Amino acid sequence: MVTMMEKQRMGRRVRPIAIGLLATLLLGSCALNRPAPVPAVYDLGPAPPRVAAVAGSTGATGLNLAALEVTAPPWLAGPGLVYRLAYRDPLRRELYRDSRWAAAPAALLAERLRQRAAAGTGTGTGTGRAVALRLELEAFEQVFVAPERSEVRVRLRAWTGEGKAGVFDLQRPAATPDAAGAVKALGEASEELIGQLLAWAGG
Repeated sequence: MVTMMEKQRMGRRVRPIAIGLLATLLLGSCALNRPAPVPAVYDLGPAPPRVAAVAGSTGATGLNLAALEVTAPPWLAGPGLVYRLAYRDPLRRELYRDSRWAAAPAALLAERLRQRAAAGTGTGTGTGRAVALRLELEAFEQVFVAPERSEVRVRLRAWTGEGKAGVFDLQRPAATPDAAGAVKALGEASEELIGQLLAWAGG
């Protein structure tokens, strides 16, 4: 038979446990009600300004893209911002949780390519000879060679409607080891690669 004193001792033991459980439930409820952070959304930056065509001038910016197709493998088909910790596990692909692209990288590159091709004409149609391009994006990622040091890589294969083929592969160090550094470096590498591609296609 439980005495009164024993009941009081049991009550004193149960009360702190109950208070602790209540506090845990309250904290869990607050965490569930806290809104998830809004991811930062990036693209390749403002479109290049268009300038009036100069009579008799030639160059990549006046290329007339009669057709353009840009494809990518499944792991580059979404808007995720991809990175690898090559110093730890080079075969593992990771995605930044709080940062992403405004569209899949292939779509961003296709749009910038159209903008750059038309930028020199002021008309948006291109003044050079008509060229059909088919591109396959193979890499668009940040690679960490050490915890505080990374580089980005953009690689694609290109074919023209005339049967010419080429491979374009650019690597550039990232200024900071984070998503913002990756975005800036990938944007710069993309602009350089597109310039090479347009010159090659129009040559």
